[in-house]
Parts: sequence; structure tokens; C-alpha cells
Amino acid sequence: MTNLMDKVLDRLVPRATAAADTSFYQYCTGCAHVDAWDAIGRWQKLCHVVGGRTSCSTCKYFEIGC
Repeated sequence: MTNLMDKVLDRLVPRATAAADTSFYQYCTGCAHVDAWDAIGRWQKLCHVVGGRTSCSTCKYFEIGC
């Protein structure tokens, strides 16, 4: 049986959701050779998921190796 304070709390505080905020790297290109580092690898961008929305940075990270 729900008491009065539980009913008031349900009105004032929104229910929790199972969505979690996270970050991940996404590849921008396939394997490529970069002369500055004399290395073969792939460009990456950092993406964030916050509140169910995704946003990504520009392709500025380089991972050596393919």
C-alpha cells in the first residue's frame, strides 16, 4: 500500500531510466599512411552519448596499426 509521502515523491521526482551516458571512438577512414609519423593507421573521432543523444568530435585522433 502506497502512503501519502510516496505519492508526493512520485510527483516531485521523475522516475529513473536505464539509459547510461557513455563515450566511444569511431573510425573515420580505412587504413592510411601518414607521412608526419611515418606510420600506417586509421583516423578516429570521439563520440559521446548523453541522455540518448549522440555527438562526435572531428576526426583528430590517429591509431597506429590496422
